[in-house]
Amino acid sequence: MRARTIQNVFVGRLNIAEFLGVGGLLVVGFVLVAGGHGTIGGTTAAMLLFLRLFGPINQLLFVVDEMQSALASLGRIVGVLTAGETHESALSSDGETSSPDPLASGGVRISRVDHSYVAGHPVLTGIDLTLVPGERVAIVGASGAGKSTLAALVAGVHTAERGRVEAAGSVMLATQEVHVFDGTLRDNLTLVRPGTDDATLLDALARVGAQGLIARLPGGLDEPVGAAAAALTPAEAQQIALARVLLADPTIVILDEATAEAGSSDAGRLEGAAEAATRGRTALVVAHRLTQAATADWIVLMDRGRIVERGTHAELVAADGAYARLWEAWSVDRGPSGS
Repeated sequence: MRARTIQNVFVGRLNIAEFLGVGGLLVVGFVLVAGGHGTIGGTTAAMLLFLRLFGPINQLLFVVDEMQSALASLGRIVGVLTAGETHESALSSDGETSSPDPLASGGVRISRVDHSYVAGHPVLTGIDLTLVPGERVAIVGASGAGKSTLAALVAGVHTAERGRVEAAGSVMLATQEVHVFDGTLRDNLTLVRPGTDDATLLDALARVGAQGLIARLPGGLDEPVGAAAAALTPAEAQQIALARVLLADPTIVILDEATAEAGSSDAGRLEGAAEAATRGRTALVVAHRLTQAATADWIVLMDRGRIVERGTHAELVAADGAYARLWEAWSVDRGPSGS
């Protein structure tokens, strides 16, 4: 918001400068033409040349914006390259290694976690949550409730300001921002597990329901995909991301609205793919569709950075609270079948 405000102020000042410049040329041209020292054609040419100056200036403004985005992307790449090896021991918020997690491999424990991006504006407050190995927990709530921030803390993308986040095992995060790299389909899959044989790759694609993708690509696994080659639908790109999860075989999977970009026709297929990716693993699912939450072992409802309800789908519906109202609204919107 701050960047957009600065950009709009700068554009506004350019418009004011353009207005004053054109107005000044118009007045000077009028005086010169009236005094016989200039022509209407000359005045018009001067004004047009002045207006053409603002095209390159506006282009430069947007180039600077692109440069900022490029520098941010470069920072992420450098961060990945320079990051140390992932350790399965838990890290407290002060960065010190804690004692081994008492939970078995695959357990997650979040203790008294507070977090904010801007001082004085808490995003998470007093979060306490425990996932036992093999448990599938869904997080629901309105936009801005803190769901994605909580997922990022468990994944290790951010470090909690206060409190402790412990994850006993390897963690993999899949978000709705799916990227397909320019390369073959095989390259896009084996980047998480180099040297994987074709049978394993095909099995992973089949488990996430992507058999149709293989069937329509003439080169199969060796078909180039990405921006410069075969275009993939949003649903197919998400299936590739979920197939990567299967190939990486993490202990803990975090899905942050990983099926959000799918249209209604692909929703059921991608929900099945997400279920396949989390089966047999500890899973924290930020659910944008309540049908995903209904199939979880239990549900956490967040509001304004706090956990306000938790329990199974049946328990929360019976409690007739905030989740029950959400479910009722969802069911009415989706029709009698809830599809």
